Amino acid sequence: MAVKVSTFNASRKIAVLLVIATLFFTEGYLTPLQKPGKPRGPLKSLRPLCLLNGTRKILSMIVLRRIQRQISQYTGPWQNAYKPGHSCANIVWTQRILVSVVKEKRWSLHKMGIDMSSAFDTIKRSVLLDILVDAGCSEDDLRLVRYLLANTKLKIKVKSTLSGEFIVTIEAFQGDSLSGNLFTLYLAAALYHLRAVMSFLRPNPPIAENLLPLEWEYADDVDFVDEEKSNLEYMLPICKEILEEWNLFVNESKTEFTHFYLADKNEVDDKGEPLRGREPWRSSISLGSKLCSSEDVNRRCVLANSAFQNYNKVWEQGKRIPLKTRLKIYEAQVVSILMYNCNSWAASKQLLHNLDVCHRNHLRRIINMTYPNIIRNKTLYKRCDTVPLSERVRCARWKMLGHILRSDNNSPAQLALHFAVESQSVMKGRVGRHQSNLFKTILTDLSDRNIRLVNTDDLYDLRNFALDRRQWRELSKI
Repeated sequence: MAVKVSTFNASRKIAVLLVIATLFFTEGYLTPLQKPGKPRGPLKSLRPLCLLNGTRKILSMIVLRRIQRQISQYTGPWQNAYKPGHSCANIVWTQRILVSVVKEKRWSLHKMGIDMSSAFDTIKRSVLLDILVDAGCSEDDLRLVRYLLANTKLKIKVKSTLSGEFIVTIEAFQGDSLSGNLFTLYLAAALYHLRAVMSFLRPNPPIAENLLPLEWEYADDVDFVDEEKSNLEYMLPICKEILEEWNLFVNESKTEFTHFYLADKNEVDDKGEPLRGREPWRSSISLGSKLCSSEDVNRRCVLANSAFQNYNKVWEQGKRIPLKTRLKIYEAQVVSILMYNCNSWAASKQLLHNLDVCHRNHLRRIINMTYPNIIRNKTLYKRCDTVPLSERVRCARWKMLGHILRSDNNSPAQLALHFAVESQSVMKGRVGRHQSNLFKTILTDLSDRNIRLVNTDDLYDLRNFALDRRQWRELSKI
């Protein structure tokens, strides 16, 4: 006897949907992609991409909507990947604020950055389902996730050649919006375990008594911070052992120790040259950005010039491609590289001038007004309907400050700002003129708007003020 689906209760409807999912949504193609700059041939030089059908992706988005709040609460403020209102910019901003304290005070900091090998491909699905229960997901949520993970099948596709089908029993099935969140949830549980084991050495949660943030994560990139390098070195083998219990394997070859400090005037490197201003941390890269603003601006200009050359055929088309279209392509493919994480730059006027020069050179090429043809800067900006990038940097920095002030009180960025404010009164300052830094630049931005930030009371008032988004946006125009 035929039974209408509309007469089923909600749980039975979900069951029917899951049966369909099992039959049609669990297949995908695994396509290897060559990693840039890596030798061709070895498997470790390939990045596997999982291509799924659109219907499964829609179902994954529905499931993510149902459990995203629980995952966000479980992972805590330290994880900044795959979460609304969080990005790698939060982590870069945090580190540059801490670097500001290093530049202004007699203080240094050590960071240990670990990376997991094939982290998404090693998590245990049965354990993941248990963690979802701990996170507060309902039985229906678990059923949806269970069926999306069960009986997942892949075929390796190289150009038009397909391999035989095989079943995958571990990993968060990648290729949709859900897999990243499931991994961060799994990693959070492993880190809770690690913090409990390391409680004799580090506070749990990872916040020092002076509110220095001691940890932050972006997907599988985990950074641990301490004022003593010996504590981090002691922590590394314990961290490796605990994470292996969760089937997560620390890649020691990619583990980096970074010392944020200012070299003495008489300190020299191996070649006998003065080290002041050329400390190794200035060239260290975190999530695609150098932590020294000057180094990062110069690197961004080089990368942007390289990206601009890749589209020479587009710029040379002239009237065949409308100027508005060319400018859209330029904004998407070049300016996005040039301005990456610009919201935490503390660059000098000369560096920002160099940034504007790089920008104007590109615009002149796009409109075919290069030497000996001459066009005034104001006319150039008006014709291209844009503004100097230095102005956009200033607005982005103000917008980012408001975003940080409105974030969770225990987020690394919020704690770093509180630590920087408190350090002004409790730490001994360096002798001589201080180098440009993000915190000093923020104080200048606030001073231009008649806002003071001297102590933590001022910081609390500033947080309350930032809650009014409309008023905060108005001040960005100053």
